[in-house]
Amino acid sequence: MMDAHGRHSIRREIQNRDLDASVVPPTFLFYILYDNGLISRTEFCEACADVLESEGWTGYHAVDAAWEGIPVDCSDVIDSDLLP
Repeated sequence: MMDAHGRHSIRREIQNRDLDASVVPPTFLFYILYDNGLISRTEFCEACADVLESEGWTGYHAVDAAWEGIPVDCSDVIDSDLLP
């Protein structure tokens, strides 16, 4: 799901089938926890960074895709290399 081309293809297929669904990067699942007060902002940011590093998603496009649509500023918590 970190591959931008793959997500775009899946989104296009959903749109072609007129389905009501979203295709989001894995970090979005942490955002749901954060947005519902189940984890702190620091925990959210650190979890996202852990996923990016452990999965090797450290390239520019992967990092940008991971934060796509997530309105959380983690610049004071994680390394700037893991931020868009």
